[in-house]
Formats: sequence, structure tokens, C-alpha cells
Amino acid sequence: MNNEFPMIKIDGEQINPQNHIEPGSGLMLFIAFFIAIIGTLVGVLFTYGILLIVFLLYPLFAWYVHKKAMALIHGSGVIVNEYQFPEIHECVITFKERLGITKDISVYIVEDNVLNAMAVRYGKKNVILLTDDIVQGCLLSGNPQTLSFVIAHELAHISLNHNGLFHSWIGKHLKKLGRLDEYSADNVSSALIGDTQIVYHGLLLLGIGYALLPYVNHESILKQAKEVAENKYTKKAEKSLTHPLLFNRIYHVINKAQKSSSQI
Repeated sequence: MNNEFPMIKIDGEQINPQNHIEPGSGLMLFIAFFIAIIGTLVGVLFTYGILLIVFLLYPLFAWYVHKKAMALIHGSGVIVNEYQFPEIHECVITFKERLGITKDISVYIVEDNVLNAMAVRYGKKNVILLTDDIVQGCLLSGNPQTLSFVIAHELAHISLNHNGLFHSWIGKHLKKLGRLDEYSADNVSSALIGDTQIVYHGLLLLGIGYALLPYVNHESILKQAKEVAENKYTKKAEKSLTHPLLFNRIYHVINKAQKSSSQI
């Protein structure tokens, strides 16, 4: 049995994540800031300043919650570093350098029966959580470098400050911004990886899992993605979601790649 973890890092040129933000994101963020400012002023006025006191005390409460959350993660997850899963660590370091990220980022593998990963921030501490199922799924999917897409996607969120306190809160409530953020992260990760097949493989893995992935008819997948993108009810179906529909993300990645290649 081969217990050697495969190399997954991808070298390349430095990427400016700001150049890959999905169109419309800036406008949605401006609207969010405007609503937040107006809402805060109204809240302070109608609570006779109590809301202002809450805001002043919030950092102390947040400090306690963040310390507790980090203790929980560090006590139950496996930290990734140069000694533990060094291949993942090297991929993170390589992508950080290519994105120009200088802040520290901790990576943990946590047990969960879902194919998922997330970038969170506790105070000034950035953390990427990889579930054991997403790591295993990528390794068994037939293309281990799929894991590089997962890592690149989460680092893209950090590089664009999507996991900041205000931005992450707004993204959950202003769901269109959340969906645009996902497209932006896909754009950045696609630029980092430079291989549309790896990105496509990673997205499809999230939808069908590694066990059935080898049996998928890819022509049918691309046809379905086009149908979803062109269906006028798709936007209505997505309206309550913080993430785009999977086939919309697949179409978005493939379509962008085709446009880029046609311009060369």
C-alpha cells in the first residue's frame, strides 16, 4: 500500500486577486455599506444610544468567542504544517506567495462527513478548515491536484477579505454578494492553477463525490451546465442561496476559459 501523500502545489507567476473580482461585486459592497451605515444610525437613534454601547462592548465579547473557537479547533483538528501533511503546507505557502498574502494563515483538517472547506477569521487570525472527507475525496478522485483548487479557493476568499467580520456577515444576508464572492474566488483559483480541467474536476467533485466521478459523462455535464445557465428560472432558484448553483459555477469557469483562449 502506498502511503505517500502526493505533491499538489502548483508553481506559477504572482497573481493580483483584485484583477479577478467578479463584475458587480463592488456595487453590491457599496450598497451593503450604505445600508449598514443607515441601519446603524437608525438603530442608535431608536435605542437611545444603547446600540452604540453594544458596538463598543462587542470587541471584548468577540475576543472571548474567538479565543474559545480557536481552542476548540486546535483541540479537535489536526494542524497542517511542515511536519504534518507537509505537501498541503507547501501548497498553501506557494499560493500565499503567488497571491502576495503576508499574514499568517493556519490550516486544520477536521473530521466531518461532508465534502467541504472554509476560510474563517477569528480576530486577526485567518484559518482554513479542510474536512477529512474533502481531502480524501480529492486524493481518491483520480486527480489529487483537485485539492490544490480547494486550497486556492479558500485562500482567494482570504486575499479578497471575504472572511472579514463585516464582509462575511453581509455576504450571509445580502446573498447576491455572497454568490458574487464565490465567483470571484473561483476566478482567482482558476488563475492560480492555470488548468481549467483541475478546477472543473474540483467543482464536479463537490456535486457528485469521488466514488461516482470516474463514471460521469462529461459531455452531458457541460450540456446540463449550459442549460442551467440559460434557464430564466435559475436566478430565481438561486435568490435565497449564498452560493451559486453548482452547474452555474461549472459553466462560469468553462465559459471564462473559452473566452480567454479565444482572445489569445
